[in-house]
Amino acid sequence: MLPNNDTITLLDPTSSPRRLVTPLATRTNDIRGKRIGFLWNNKPNGDILFQYLEDLLRTKYEISEVIYKQKPTASIPAKPEILDELTAECDIAIVGLAD
Repeated sequence: MLPNNDTITLLDPTSSPRRLVTPLATRTNDIRGKRIGFLWNNKPNGDILFQYLEDLLRTKYEISEVIYKQKPTASIPAKPEILDELTAECDIAIVGLAD
């Protein structure tokens, strides 16, 4: 008991687990001639890795176009308009996460 007969209310912030269901994007069987988008998280050397991947994909799969987008840092989600642009302009997106 606290002085003046005050009480403390204890709240339990936990909740029951919930199941989230998110369908996967439709997959393509062949990337030949497709438009590829790269979303870089601004980590060091990501731009170098994406350039290497672009060169490889252009040579091996004859991709038609490459679009580069980036977000300010790895810890901040991409703005919805950037994701919308990738969705509208690309057939396939590659996202860079990490160093």
